[in-house]
Amino acid sequence: MQIFRCETKSIIFFLVSLSVLLVGISVSGAAVPNLPGATAAVADKTVEIEARYLYYDKQANLYHAQGEVVIRQEGMELKADKAILNQALNEFEAWGDVLLRDQTDYLACRYLKFNYRDQIGSIKDGRIFIKEKNYYITGENIEKLGPNEYDVENATLTTCDAERAAWLIRCKKVHVKEGGYGVVDNAVFAVKNVPVLYLPKGVFPVNTKRQTGFLLPGIGYSDKDGVVVKNAFFWAINRSHDLTLYPEIYSERGVKFGAEYRYVINEQAKGDIRAAFISDKLVEDSPEDYPYADKERWAFGGHHFQTLNSGTILKADVNLVSDNEYLEDFPDTFSGAFIDELGNSDYKTDTYLRSLAVATHSWERYNVTAEGRYYQSLLRENDDETLQLLPEITLAALNQPVAGADWFFWRLRGVYSNFWRKDGERGHRFDLNPVMTMPFKLGAFEVIPFLELRETYYQTSNSDGRSDGSESRETMAAGVEIKSVAERVYACDWFGMDRLLHTLEPTVGYRYVPDVDQSDLPSFDDIDYLAEESNVTWALVSRLVGRYPQAGQADQFDYHEWLKFQVGQAYSFIDVADGQRFLEDDQHASNFFSQLELRSRGGGLYMKLENRFDPYDNANELMTAFLSTTDRRGDFLSLEYRYEQEIAEIFTGVGRFPLWSWLDVYGSIRYSFTDSHIWETIYGFNYHAQCWSIDFSVDEERDPYDLSFRFLLSFNGLGGLGSN
Repeated sequence: MQIFRCETKSIIFFLVSLSVLLVGISVSGAAVPNLPGATAAVADKTVEIEARYLYYDKQANLYHAQGEVVIRQEGMELKADKAILNQALNEFEAWGDVLLRDQTDYLACRYLKFNYRDQIGSIKDGRIFIKEKNYYITGENIEKLGPNEYDVENATLTTCDAERAAWLIRCKKVHVKEGGYGVVDNAVFAVKNVPVLYLPKGVFPVNTKRQTGFLLPGIGYSDKDGVVVKNAFFWAINRSHDLTLYPEIYSERGVKFGAEYRYVINEQAKGDIRAAFISDKLVEDSPEDYPYADKERWAFGGHHFQTLNSGTILKADVNLVSDNEYLEDFPDTFSGAFIDELGNSDYKTDTYLRSLAVATHSWERYNVTAEGRYYQSLLRENDDETLQLLPEITLAALNQPVAGADWFFWRLRGVYSNFWRKDGERGHRFDLNPVMTMPFKLGAFEVIPFLELRETYYQTSNSDGRSDGSESRETMAAGVEIKSVAERVYACDWFGMDRLLHTLEPTVGYRYVPDVDQSDLPSFDDIDYLAEESNVTWALVSRLVGRYPQAGQADQFDYHEWLKFQVGQAYSFIDVADGQRFLEDDQHASNFFSQLELRSRGGGLYMKLENRFDPYDNANELMTAFLSTTDRRGDFLSLEYRYEQEIAEIFTGVGRFPLWSWLDVYGSIRYSFTDSHIWETIYGFNYHAQCWSIDFSVDEERDPYDLSFRFLLSFNGLGGLGSN
């Protein structure tokens, strides 16, 4: 064996993309290895050539290698029976069992020729493997026509490892130009070598970045909508803007037109706008089912986030629909999710659709926020009586010392609110709330006396704009909070933990609010009535925190909170209900609250228990228990029990279990103990072979009864075809 080392300013190699999209079966981009030519980035690099016979023709500037040829350079290796490197023509040729490989991908062929100056070349009987998506591509003739342009004859594509692929795509000819479009001639999708779909010609985007083109379509069926066909066309306007059009066909409703525009102004500003419209035949044909809807139905939504150079942050979240039945009929309006596997993420339980616009600016000790909130009722015929907040401006002064003292602090919150509605009382409210504190240490305790002053002023009017006059309220609150922390550290050697910290954090507080006449005040929200208070609140928090030394890093540790337990209660010295803690005038003790959280390191196990106990009825007002667990095998189980006195008692279970490496089963159930009724069950399976999968599930809702099926066939690396 001879070994020869040479310096060259040019070297062949690597891999380039070839995408194949079959529009009826939802085939997404695939790739073919690239043969890059000489670039400045690889200039003056050492190339190592090994062969049984090696000859250098100095006059012709040729390297001849034959017999077990191996050429290596920067992690890439080429093997061949014979190879010639022509530096005069900047050309390379290899014959025999040619294998070009890097750390993950490879190209095998019978013959390879490449001009690394002009970036042109050819491959005969090539087979290419791209590990990133497990693509196998073959081509009888692969011609590289330029830096990013290719012709492939008699090509195949699959992601199956088996010699007899479960599926593959055969193309008579593929022409690809990166940055533009590719054209497929006579493409056939085959299962076990049996043709199932034919496409005489297809056009597809080949840019590895955002590219204009059609997206994966969706097909479904329901009793109400009929056959549903959803498609999307993506328009990459430029690097900072794009537009997606969503034409959707409902056989029982008509055609719904949708669009989503996304933009990025700069690194500090981005957002999106979405809109949809349908002339709904079902509303026209069944007006009794849509008492609050017109035939012309629409939705509009948008998000915007921006940080100005001054530090001001702008946020907007707008969600509007034409009627209160729209989101029940089209639940993916603002989410874009066509199929939701185990959840029912819709707006059936919401009473309002919310829109919000916020501008906020912070200084070292101050913060100002202006926001507007608009609520659209999903229950009423219209929003004439719905109270809107347009706008609300908040000025906050953070905790800071008075005259530089380290024992006397003040903070302030001032809020202006404009409450508006078409019908009903509306008005302006000014609420000023300064707070003064004097914290000090008393042994192991931190004592924080406080004094709050509150001035609230109202200017109200009626629906026709006439003033109803003004009202005001002056009140105060005073009290003290005492808290401490007791802790102990235990040395241990459990599961990589060397220390365990246990804390006890007791807190006791007293708060006094005098009785103030508020009978003439309007009622816009919770702060318009402040209950009289004279109560003591106590709480105890306990934690277990583990310390984990970092391997190979002295004095470097990781910490994990394994357990958190807290209990608490309030006791009132007066016979006044506040609507929250003390529900009746003669009840002095609030509900007893307790909560326990347990979380394993790494998130494999999580448990939360919560309880609110009514000491007067000697009964639980609220009990919740939640447990979720996962393991490395992929098993997942989530169990939740929730009891609310005189409201509901519900059990929910969700699970997914891999029975074998190729089969998962999953399901969920929602059961009501109150009426001994199963609300919903979902059960299904997912069969996933190496390069394809089938997902089938049944969803049965009981109130009202509705039975639906879902079937989804997916091909790894290509997309899927499904029905619901």
